[in-house]
Amino acid sequence: MRNLFFIVLAVFGLSFPVAAQDLAQQDSHTVFGGDRYLAGRSVLASDPTEGDLFAAGERVSISAPVGQSAHIAGRRLRVDASIGGALYAAGYEVRVDAPVAGAASLAGAEVLVSEQIGGNLRATGSEVMVEAPVMGAAVLAGSEVVLSAAIAGDAAIAAESILFEEGASVAGQLTLYVDDPDEVVVPASVAPADRVEILDAREFEPPRGDFWGAPQPTIFSQLARFVIGVIVVAAIAVLVALAMPERLAGMRARVQEHPWRSLWSGILGLSTIIGLGVVAALTVIGIPLLPAALLVAVLGGLAGYVLGTYFLGGALWRGLRREDPQTLMHKAVMAGLGALVAALVGLIPYVGWLFMLALALTGLGAIATGFRRRAPVSY
Repeated sequence: MRNLFFIVLAVFGLSFPVAAQDLAQQDSHTVFGGDRYLAGRSVLASDPTEGDLFAAGERVSISAPVGQSAHIAGRRLRVDASIGGALYAAGYEVRVDAPVAGAASLAGAEVLVSEQIGGNLRATGSEVMVEAPVMGAAVLAGSEVVLSAAIAGDAAIAAESILFEEGASVAGQLTLYVDDPDEVVVPASVAPADRVEILDAREFEPPRGDFWGAPQPTIFSQLARFVIGVIVVAAIAVLVALAMPERLAGMRARVQEHPWRSLWSGILGLSTIIGLGVVAALTVIGIPLLPAALLVAVLGGLAGYVLGTYFLGGALWRGLRREDPQTLMHKAVMAGLGALVAALVGLIPYVGWLFMLALALTGLGAIATGFRRRAPVSY
């Protein structure tokens, strides 16, 4: 799930520049089934939300209560109203200045928690500061972690620098992963010595398991991963459609009219990105740019695949002799149809891989051409 989370962020990061003109002129605001969907450069959730909240933008601020969970992404994020469920936030600066009833999963360069977390807390960043009680367990990771509040459950902290300020305490087991265990001293007011374990950071490795002894995934777990993958791809496509409806509609129209041209544009775009990295590496001083070019190529492929499945869903939708979708539900069904068919074809050995590659390149080609021309409006 952590990998899927960062894939979502990567696709958002690639889709926002393409939609910059649209978002600068008009924010997207949709309420469906009690859930609220917001997107724009500066997003303010000032109306109460009965269900879940989904918000993305350069700046996102929640100033009205959210009945259930909140999912926010952007550069500067601030929560100033209560969250009735769980909170998921990722950005550069993440501030939680209102209580969260459920668990909180936070990622950013600067993470600050100044109000109570009702469930478990998972936070990672360069600077992580916890100034309010955590009613569950806590997993904290960063260059610098500052704890000045009580944690009701267990706590695991991995950091270069760990600071326990007045009011810090851990009711359960406290496990620390540090570079030099001999230099870390945990005050008795935080946790007694018999509940403290200090380990070398190099011991913090995910379990890999033995190749022969590792348990084989069951058919149910494989089916669950398949379904989750389809839902995640479709959900990202719908969120992008909400963020840039006019631009995405224009892309879909061009791809349906000239699919081979979009595929060729994607091949040229990917070749250009990788080729620039290779040429830069030939200068020796540009060697560090090669990994960056490969990373951009991978992220571009992921974004292209998501959009490609959406375009595929549009083609199948028209093939069923249906009119262009006008509502969020119809767009979601169209995105889900494309993601499902793409995933099913992807199961075919070799042919499936080629199909998914062509789909990603077509979507990447649509993104590349989207920078050069203003898209017409089809719905």
